[in-house]
Amino acid sequence: MTITEQFRGKVIVLGLNGSLMGEPEATLFHKKKFQLLEANRIRIVLDLSGMTMINSSGLGSLIAALVSIRDRGGDLRLARLSKTIDDVIQKVQLDKIFRIFETVEEAVSSFEEQQ
Repeated sequence: MTITEQFRGKVIVLGLNGSLMGEPEATLFHKKKFQLLEANRIRIVLDLSGMTMINSSGLGSLIAALVSIRDRGGDLRLARLSKTIDDVIQKVQLDKIFRIFETVEEAVSSFEEQQ
């Protein structure tokens, strides 16, 4: 998995490309999350359009990130889910805890509405 980052004002967009199926991807993702939290970057959008596969371990990583970020007063939003990833998220009903958007722009804008 590779992670790209793009700053959009106070929001950071992370593009996750490849699969999130446990190690070593989970460690890479958690390191990036901790770097952002240390820098007080607590408004994060995950662009999942490049994600090809996710399993329960990967879902656990997303949930752990969400909890860590919300504990700091921020939030984590999901955007551009592929059909495969969306199906998994829906099956385990994570759409009830994550805010999910069709586009990155909508996800970024949702933070501005919150202010």
